[in-house]
Amino acid sequence: MGKFIFTVQGEGRGHLTQAISLSQMAQEAGHEVIGYAVGSTNNRKIPSFFTDYIGDKPLLQYESPSLCYGNGKAVQVGKTALQAFSKFKTYWNSASELAHFIEENKPDGIINFYESITGLHQWRTGAKIPCLSIGHQYLLLNRHFQTIPEKKLDQFFLNLNTRITAIGSKKRLGLSFLPLENDTQRNIDVIPPLLRKEVKELKSIPGKSWLAYLTHYRLAEDIMAWSKLNPDVQLDCFWDHPIHKEIFAYSTNLTFHPINAELYLEKMSQCAGLISTAGFESIAEAMYLAKPTMMVPVPNHIEQMINAFDASQSGAGLAATSFDLTLFKDYQKEHQTDYSTYQHWIQESSRLMDIHLRELIQPDREKKSAWKSLFTKRINWTLPKNNGGLSMPKI
Repeated sequence: MGKFIFTVQGEGRGHLTQAISLSQMAQEAGHEVIGYAVGSTNNRKIPSFFTDYIGDKPLLQYESPSLCYGNGKAVQVGKTALQAFSKFKTYWNSASELAHFIEENKPDGIINFYESITGLHQWRTGAKIPCLSIGHQYLLLNRHFQTIPEKKLDQFFLNLNTRITAIGSKKRLGLSFLPLENDTQRNIDVIPPLLRKEVKELKSIPGKSWLAYLTHYRLAEDIMAWSKLNPDVQLDCFWDHPIHKEIFAYSTNLTFHPINAELYLEKMSQCAGLISTAGFESIAEAMYLAKPTMMVPVPNHIEQMINAFDASQSGAGLAATSFDLTLFKDYQKEHQTDYSTYQHWIQESSRLMDIHLRELIQPDREKKSAWKSLFTKRINWTLPKNNGGLSMPKI
């Protein structure tokens, strides 16, 4: 059994939630997470759902690259790229902070949830500590993955950043909605989404209200406008707003909530459908609870555009380009998807992650024989036609 430090990209809730999920799986398998390092921008406060979970475990927070939105709703690709150069000295100091934290806690291995400072640290130190990188973004590097044909330049920069985060990693694990062939040539294995046990224990019940999750508060303007014209639809929306830190009742049918993991999951289990900015984790949770999803990527957010395409092909729901919720209202009348294949795929995550954690900290001379014996126990996820038996939604 091993002792690990988790390094986590702190923008949004996705990677933080995945870190909690893997912490639970690792503990159940007999491993130990001895510390957490979270990268964020401008000393952004780490959400309480994460700090409450880790308790008194050592926690390091440092400055790390993030997306730039400017004064509008869209991601500013050029400004985001320029940030890496203009603040390089700051990020170099962050890598020094991480190095000190790792040296102080002496882990057997590092588990990296798409945190770019981790790649910089591994490059600086010569990857003395074995590292494993996890994220849906690594699936995009898998040659078997089908992506969108648009925005090739944006995809190039996204994949470049993904490779930077994984510098010095012994393996990259790509989170996938459905089973996909491993890419052994590029050292990328495919694993299911990492869902918290709290999600798996929920009982999904049919509901009438809709649930929304926004990665950027400015995107709420369109939902506000639509809700005024459709007072018959009840909406609960979760956001991270700089001013509205408490529950904000915008109208009788639209209520905004600060990010709260427990309340969010409770409302998801009881909602009629999820409206999302196409973050991977929210979609994965909704699929497990058999909730149809409307996915509206943040403008110019190439990763979310790919997420929406991939998820719609996997039967999650409707991919759209704007928050015209009338589309979702019509879509729900004909949405038909069998989520059983996906739910069965999710159940494999704990077993597969235990294999990868053990393999990471084994001496090199033992790995070949260990993998040979473990591989024979892995399920052959050969997909039948029509995406693993999922009936495709009509869009």
